[in-house]
Amino acid sequence: MFLFLFVYILGVVALCHGDHAVPSPSHDCYRPCSWPPESMICDYHFRVEWFSSMSPTFCGDCPGNTTDCDAENCIALNGVQRPIITVNRQLPGPSIQVCEGDVIKVKVENRLDDHGELAIHWHGIHQVGTPYMDGVPKVTQCPIPHGSSFVYTFNASNSGTHYWHAHSGMQRADGCAGTMIVRQARERDVHYDNYDIDDEAHVLLLQDWFDSTTLTRFIGHHLGGLPNNPDAILINGHGQRQTTGHAGHGGTVAYTPREVFRVEPGQRHRFRLISNAIVNCPLQVSVDSHTLEVISSDGFDVERAEVDAVVLFAGERYDVILNADQEAGNYWLRVQGLGDCSTSQEVALINYAGTHKHMSPSLPANSTVTVGVVLNPYNELDLSSPLSMPVYSLRSLVEEEGTLYTTDDVTRYYLPLDFNSVTRYATQGHMTSGDMHMDENSHTHTKRAHGTDDHDGHDGHMGGNGTGMGTGMGGHMHGGTTSQINHASFLVPAENLLTSYNNIDKSTLCDVVDISHDCKTKYCECTQVLTAALGETTELVLVDEGFGSDQSHPMHIHGHAFRVIAQARMGDTVTAKHVEEMDKAGNIVRNLENPPLKDTVAVPDGGYTIVRFRATNPGWWLFHCHIQFHTSNGMTLVIRVGEEDDLPPPPIGIPTCSSLREDERMDTGGGHVTTSNMGMLFTALMMLLFALGA
Repeated sequence: MFLFLFVYILGVVALCHGDHAVPSPSHDCYRPCSWPPESMICDYHFRVEWFSSMSPTFCGDCPGNTTDCDAENCIALNGVQRPIITVNRQLPGPSIQVCEGDVIKVKVENRLDDHGELAIHWHGIHQVGTPYMDGVPKVTQCPIPHGSSFVYTFNASNSGTHYWHAHSGMQRADGCAGTMIVRQARERDVHYDNYDIDDEAHVLLLQDWFDSTTLTRFIGHHLGGLPNNPDAILINGHGQRQTTGHAGHGGTVAYTPREVFRVEPGQRHRFRLISNAIVNCPLQVSVDSHTLEVISSDGFDVERAEVDAVVLFAGERYDVILNADQEAGNYWLRVQGLGDCSTSQEVALINYAGTHKHMSPSLPANSTVTVGVVLNPYNELDLSSPLSMPVYSLRSLVEEEGTLYTTDDVTRYYLPLDFNSVTRYATQGHMTSGDMHMDENSHTHTKRAHGTDDHDGHDGHMGGNGTGMGTGMGGHMHGGTTSQINHASFLVPAENLLTSYNNIDKSTLCDVVDISHDCKTKYCECTQVLTAALGETTELVLVDEGFGSDQSHPMHIHGHAFRVIAQARMGDTVTAKHVEEMDKAGNIVRNLENPPLKDTVAVPDGGYTIVRFRATNPGWWLFHCHIQFHTSNGMTLVIRVGEEDDLPPPPIGIPTCSSLREDERMDTGGGHVTTSNMGMLFTALMMLLFALGA
């Protein structure tokens, strides 16, 4: 019987298979979904390269002549010329839109002129059975060298709104990102009857944006004390900033075109919102004269909640329903930056069909609009406020299997998050979990990263009244800072943890339970690992101590999703020790009645967020702040689930990092292709396992 099913699925796959080198929203895999699934193999080819926005070679007289802005290979963005990273010369990159149960195959070709290494993470896909495809350099794979390629193959088993992005250096910040939508069949979509239209074009990738390359700004901010405030916000790569030398007809200043979303009057439209924020830039989305009905977060359905605005932290996704029930016309969809982006706003046009898109909305684009109820507000968690709806107040529609809520057998960790100012540089100290040691000449901490209070908040309960600047312009950056989890900065391992753990120098690893108390006053760096037994219920009490900066930290987990069961802001500062004492005294209430299921959640400044999950997916999974500057500075650890024997076998031919040499590349085109060698057999087997699991 098994052989029959396997051969049958292989035959179906062969019939549905089609190779599309340049993906687009009209890809064959964008179609009505069915259940049981009629799975397809969805092939994509991503060519990643440095390019230029507003290139005179391709953009001609843009924006003076807006037709030139749509010319082939012209990436106008917001009118500012700068180096960018593109995929297939698109920014954002190609949108992957498939059905639940499809197999996604993406050949990623590294053509970066700076010879930088590359890996692509599929944000929101848990990679059950395929941990080697998660796309984290030196954790789940060896990065793709320049001139090489790698084929990612995985099952689209996590339905919902997701996205893909580079997980190397600052590459996602410079443009290497795109949307990824996994739709469900009508029978599987619990909100199907609540909306009328789910348009492929109603997907918004939002991000803050610099006028120069991100690495330049990061170094200037981290080592030179320069501001890190973004220059703009982009909506699907579009925006408007005044440019010079591009006057339109009549001598007026010309701007690049904004994004336009067309809606049908009287219809309910599903919009999918995604934040690719780079710095501490929560993004508040609202539509003039309309409310939004939230139905999903991070791909997981929730009870409908009507709000006036939604705040997205870096890495978060929300699905909302926009009812086009107002007078036919044009309305602004507003994206207001908060935190480091508080001076930035961008808009897109909601254009009712039958209305000319050049007809101006009633409110100016640069208006300051007061909104009512806000979901997921920035550093505001008061349930008693009628205008504040914290994310933990959402009610999940995803049933929890097992005893996640009822068990007393929970492994709990209290993990502090914060910045620490580094005042001098010598050699880097490492720690071992057995006998931790720090180099006496390593980085040292100041008592506070900024401000004049002499209190060392790491040893007390509550700090001062928060004199630090949350705008990113404070003096705390002078001398450099390091962002940390558990008072340790993450050290990228020398070898791939997933495939070469036995080859790694164990003195560079440390366990979260063995971090030395001395790390509160000395600089500590290691590959920090949290070990969870397969099937174990794990709870993370995440505490943003808030002494180093007034910023929230959106924490993202790979390979799993967690329930958000508690969240509170205590003040401007707090310590993990104080939160632990509160908890043990019974002063923290956990919501165990259908709490929201997410993979990314913000930890408020001077507060805590508690998440719980069952470690059911064996592998090495990154857990990190999704603010790019914080991740690059070390606010990361790895969750190891299960033992080596629990791991699925690696794909045939997957390279070790030491094997990535010119003479060992495997494909005839000069690139390094791995998973394609497994061919149709591997793909069909994944489809079979998905079908049997459903």
